[in-house]
Amino acid sequence: MKTRFVKSILLVLLFLTTACQLKAEKKAERLAREQMTRVMGTEAVDRSVVELRPSKVGWMVIFRDANASCEEGFSIRGACRFGNQVFRDVYACVERDWNIRQMGNSGASDSLGQEDLCQLPTPELPTVAPNPSLSYGESLRVVRLISANFPAPK
Repeated sequence: MKTRFVKSILLVLLFLTTACQLKAEKKAERLAREQMTRVMGTEAVDRSVVELRPSKVGWMVIFRDANASCEEGFSIRGACRFGNQVFRDVYACVERDWNIRQMGNSGASDSLGQEDLCQLPTPELPTVAPNPSLSYGESLRVVRLISANFPAPK
């Protein structure tokens, strides 16, 4: 009796978890579509095949075969500085807090590969105000403690 009850509870939790995951993915896709409509235009979004992948920051939303052009209003910073260009694939990184801070594109004939192009934000290192009352040895311990807990970005 208890086993059947536990199994049914676990089954309900599994369904709820799956349903929430699908909703989160749909929200990530919707946010990326809205942002990319402003960045590359409605036509480019409509003609692209949208691919959504899990990423280390949340989701990587790829707009395959968008063929976004500078002529149509494509506007990722610096992409059109060398005249009219066409970008086959365009992507947006939707972070877990529902922000899009990273976007990018492929070349005209290149397609984006399978790698996750979304980068984790670099952590801010805490600053330590000088404390003249610390001895040299105590200061070294503080520096080692900070270095151990906040490794330098690679």
